[in-house]
Amino acid sequence: MGAMERFSVDGVAPEKRRGYWNDIVGKAFNNVAVDPRDRDFSATMVHQPLGRLDFAYVESGAATVSRLPAQGTEREEACFKIHAQHRGRSLNRQGKREALLNDGDWTLCDTRSPYSIGFTDTNQMLVMKLPQSLLTQRMADPERFVGLRMDGGRPESRMLLSLLRSLTLQSGLPPEADWGASVTDIVLDVVALAYRGEMAGVPMEGLGAGRGALTHWTRRVRAHIDAHIRDPDLSSAAIATALDITQRYVQMVFASLGTTATAYILTRRLELVAAALRASHGPDASSISTIAYDAGFNDLSHFSRSFRAQFGVSPREYRAGRR
Repeated sequence: MGAMERFSVDGVAPEKRRGYWNDIVGKAFNNVAVDPRDRDFSATMVHQPLGRLDFAYVESGAATVSRLPAQGTEREEACFKIHAQHRGRSLNRQGKREALLNDGDWTLCDTRSPYSIGFTDTNQMLVMKLPQSLLTQRMADPERFVGLRMDGGRPESRMLLSLLRSLTLQSGLPPEADWGASVTDIVLDVVALAYRGEMAGVPMEGLGAGRGALTHWTRRVRAHIDAHIRDPDLSSAAIATALDITQRYVQMVFASLGTTATAYILTRRLELVAAALRASHGPDASSISTIAYDAGFNDLSHFSRSFRAQFGVSPREYRAGRR
């Protein structure tokens, strides 16, 4: 766990404050630029890393904050940010959506796309940065909620704001990784709880359904299976570990396809065997057992039963019928 850091433009000459502050903000949040309204604006920030989460408390004068497109081949982890208005007012824009935040309100933004935040007066904002993979373990398609204002008067919002304020401004947090992981789970559970009542009626308008998290992870899970189909230990648990998502979310991916991980992997292996049987003939052809083991099966009886159930004939009959 990283140490708390505090930054301020106090003591910096007015003509140098803009550049100084952009350097500070840019180190905390990649590709973010600040355009202050006044030359001698005031700004302070408390930055607190916590495991895979990042917290910040920012107080500043009037300014526009913009997330810029990634530069060249630069790659960074896909993340979301929560902007929670502690004091004052801000206008948050991303895609075709706008969220006007007052005290206690908050919104979600996607760091993979440009966004802007406009402050017309002195304000205080709490920011939490979290990896996409952590949030999608608790809610499918969080992109649906990007740019929507969440009412600060709701109990879940008050809980979240209290957590963010406490974790960001409290020094001397325990350094143990287990403690940070437990707190991370609590924070993410509160975020998911806040969105639970919103999930049914929020469209993907303006954000593109193809960018939905479920679609994204479905592609990744399928690609992982194709790359490791010959591994007899391939399972939903192995997929979850390899992709750093929960086994429950892997199950959700296959539920959206109307199947299970076990059934999907079995079907892909049987298709692989069938293709090999169609392509191999003659005295030099590989044996059926060799082909089955090569496709990831480790039980020939189970393989034979599954093949007959899938294709209506035995593997030997299938090969003979394709000559």
